[in-house]
Amino acid sequence: MTAVAHERDARPTESGRDRQLLREVLGLPQIDAAVVAGYRPRSVELIRRIVSRIREEVAGFSADADPVIHKGIDEAITRAVAVFVDTVAGAPTYGTEIYTFYRWLGSYQAAAGLNLDAMRAAHHIATQESWTDVRLAATALGQSAEVVGALGDGLIAYQTALFEHAFTGFVETRARATQVREQGRAAMLVALLDGTGPEGLREVADRCSWVLPERLVVAVTTHDQASTSIVSACQEALSGVHQDRLIVVADPETTTRLARHLAGRTGTDVALSWPVDPSEVHRAVRWTSRGLSLLQDGVIEAPEDHVLDCELHQSRLCEHADPALRRLADEKVLAPLLAQSPKRRVALAETMLLWLQTRDSAPALAARLGVHDQTVRHRLRRLHALFGSRLDEPTQTLALLSALESSIVAWRRAV
Repeated sequence: MTAVAHERDARPTESGRDRQLLREVLGLPQIDAAVVAGYRPRSVELIRRIVSRIREEVAGFSADADPVIHKGIDEAITRAVAVFVDTVAGAPTYGTEIYTFYRWLGSYQAAAGLNLDAMRAAHHIATQESWTDVRLAATALGQSAEVVGALGDGLIAYQTALFEHAFTGFVETRARATQVREQGRAAMLVALLDGTGPEGLREVADRCSWVLPERLVVAVTTHDQASTSIVSACQEALSGVHQDRLIVVADPETTTRLARHLAGRTGTDVALSWPVDPSEVHRAVRWTSRGLSLLQDGVIEAPEDHVLDCELHQSRLCEHADPALRRLADEKVLAPLLAQSPKRRVALAETMLLWLQTRDSAPALAARLGVHDQTVRHRLRRLHALFGSRLDEPTQTLALLSALESSIVAWRRAV
């Protein structure tokens, strides 16, 4: 598509300023047509000089740059100079077309991956060369200092307006590209969380700028403003809120690094999955979310760095895979304690857990629990009365230990 076609398709926003004559907007003096006619041949050399410097000095517009960019720059400078000279000569110019063209040029530069530094550098060169040439020419053509000053002020205002329109086109296109990119990343995260198969993921990847790694690691943490801000800044990772948890998905190195950075900055607990295939991410989210819950419930001991490696706790995750089923199983194993008052239940459970773990004497247990020896002896007698031989059978002991470890934290909170 040619530059002219782009300009024709553009839809500029018309304002009161756009409906004013450009000479009035810029405050330009009207110079005798004969004087302006004497300058016109000189403007051709000015255009050549500006274009040459831009190509030589601005990396984004160098000789090996996009040919459309080259053509756009040539046409933009040619049109801009022609409009300015016509305006000074008294032609009824409004600037709408040239501003529209500069908006397209800024838009194309954004789409081509150029940055604002290139635009600013080109603008600086055009302003510098134009002002130097106009000042020298006006003086040579016998114009007064007041006219030269007015021309200079108008030229600066004109160049600023051109840059503003190019900047607007650049920003609007960059914003649209960012929106499309974020929509694609969001679609990829949704597909991963939905358990989409390999073929479906490839289709989403084709529409998304995010390259899908062969193996992924999931991080799950608390959803709050601080965590979301840190995670969102990492373009290598996908992130979003799922079931009121902040979910991060990326290659193993990126996710691990981001999790440690997040935990270090905020002190927030973060759970990490082990590496999985993309089609298994939805399961990894479930496992890792469960790991974070077990950490927050005290079932899994909190690591010093606040980063939980779920691969080290797979047995616990299996035991607590279904919370409701696990709770029913624990209640069946610990049924004798459920008949006690909440405070009494916790005291017996803590004593029972410590005794099953250590088989220590009453004085040793009392020292650990911070109670009197006789209190421990009384509790142990009560426990033997409630559970009988189950306290001495190895298979029963394992079941009791597991049930106590998963239940005692909740029981303490209820007291």
